[in-house]
Amino acid sequence: MDNPQQLSRREIANALVVWVFRNGVIEDLHAGKHSELLENPELSRITNAEMKKLMIECCEKMESVLKLMEEDRDEFWRKVRIFHEHARGWNKE
Repeated sequence: MDNPQQLSRREIANALVVWVFRNGVIEDLHAGKHSELLENPELSRITNAEMKKLMIECCEKMESVLKLMEEDRDEFWRKVRIFHEHARGWNKE
């Protein structure tokens, strides 16, 4: 992708989700062995403390993304291009 500004809104959203969510607390929660507890939708899969930690981390990352978008648009779009590659197989509609 030569010009990430030509991505669809959905493709940009996918890139931002990778940027903000991946490679952080969510990866720590996702890592490990499968548990039969995951098969029962009536059981919680994440604690309140884990959810709070995840949301705080994502808000902090999103704040830095928005700051970068305001202060260095070229670098913002460069990173969107990079993270877009990680989300290449995701739904683009």
